[in-house]
Amino acid sequence: MQFLLTKLLWSTLTITGLVGAIVGFILPVIPGIPFLILMIYSLKKLSPKFHQWLSQTWLANWLREHQPKLAKWLMS
Repeated sequence: MQFLLTKLLWSTLTITGLVGAIVGFILPVIPGIPFLILMIYSLKKLSPKFHQWLSQTWLANWLREHQPKLAKWLMS
C-alpha cells in the first residue's frame, strides 16, 4: 500500500511539474525552470530506467557542460 502511495505522489509531482513548466514557458510571469527541475527530480524517483536513459541524452550533456552544479544534483 505504501509503495502505491509513493508512486502516486511522484506521479502527481511529475505531472504538476510538467504542467507548470509548460505554463511557465508560455507565460512570462511564471518561471518555468523550477517546475522543469521538479519534474525531472520526481521522474528520477518514479522511474530509474527513464532517469538512466535521460542522463545519456544530449540535453544532459549540455546541462553538464553549462550548469555542472545543477547537473550533478539532478543526474546523481
